[in-house]
Amino acid sequence: MSVQPPRQSSSTHQEDETLLETLISTPLAPTKAWQKPIVLRSLDEHRRYALKGYRLRTWVDHWLHHAERLFSIAALLIFIVWAVDGPIRDWWRAQQAVRHAAPVQAALRATAVVRVSAPATPDRVVPANVPLPFTTPDMQQPLASEGFLAPRAIISAPEDGQRGSLPHRLIIPDIDLDTPVIEVFVVDGAWQVADYAAGYLHGTGLPGDPGNMALAGHAGLRGAVFRDLGRLRAGADIFVDAGSWRYQYRVRDTRNVWPTEVNVLDPTPTPTLTLITCTNWDTQRLIVIGDLVGAQLLTGD
Repeated sequence: MSVQPPRQSSSTHQEDETLLETLISTPLAPTKAWQKPIVLRSLDEHRRYALKGYRLRTWVDHWLHHAERLFSIAALLIFIVWAVDGPIRDWWRAQQAVRHAAPVQAALRATAVVRVSAPATPDRVVPANVPLPFTTPDMQQPLASEGFLAPRAIISAPEDGQRGSLPHRLIIPDIDLDTPVIEVFVVDGAWQVADYAAGYLHGTGLPGDPGNMALAGHAGLRGAVFRDLGRLRAGADIFVDAGSWRYQYRVRDTRNVWPTEVNVLDPTPTPTLTLITCTNWDTQRLIVIGDLVGAQLLTGD
C-alpha cells in the first residue's frame, strides 16, 4: 500500500526558497543597528543582572543598616530612661505622697489671724540680668556649696526669734497644693528649679517682711507642683509657712511674661509674693502676684 506525500510539502518548500532569496538579496543593516545576542538566564540570575547597581548591597548599605539598628536601640533606651525618670518616677512619688499626705484643708486649722506690720529690712540681693527660672527638669536640687551667694538657713530675725525665717512650706487650697519649699540659687548663670517642691529664689524677700518673695516650680515633670497655677484667680488665698508663723497672701494679679522680664523680681515696698512657672511650651513664664493680708502663729499640724 502506497503512502501519499503531504500536499503542503511543495508549497512549504517554495516558501523556504522564497525566504532564502529574500534574505540573500536584502542588504545587511548597519553594525550599530545590530541587536545584542539573546542570552538565556535563570530567574535569579536575571534578577541580579537587572537590579545590578540598584538593590545590590554595598559597604555603604551595610553601614547604614547597622547605623539604623544602633539608632533604634539608642532611641529605645532614651525613651526608657525618660519614662523611668519622668512619668513613672512622678507616679511613684505621687503614690508615696498620697499615703502620707493630709488633706490641704486640714492643714489650715482655724487659728487667730493677726495683721502683720513688719519692721523695715535691708533690700534683698537678687542676681541681676539672670532670666526667670526655667521649669525644665534638667537641674537637680540645689547643693549648699553651689550658691550664687553664701547659703544660709536663717536670716537675722526680730526679737521674737521667729520672724525672718526662710519659707519651708507652701499651701494653696484652691488648687489642692501642699508642698515643701527649698531654697534655690543661681548656678552657671541660670536659676535652679527644685524637684518635687517649690523653690525659694535666694536673695528675694522673706515671708512677712517688706519685699518681693519669689517661689518657682515645675509645671511638667519632677512633681509639677505648679501645673495648676494657671487656675488661680484674683482673691485666691496662698499660705506660706516660715519659722513658727503661717503667712497669708491674697492673689492680686496673674500675667504671662518673657523669661527676660526679670523686673517681676524687683523689690517691693510692701510684703509681696510672686509665684513663677513655665507656660506656652516653656516660651513664657506664668506670674502670680499676691499681697500679704495677715499671719497666724502655728500651733502644730
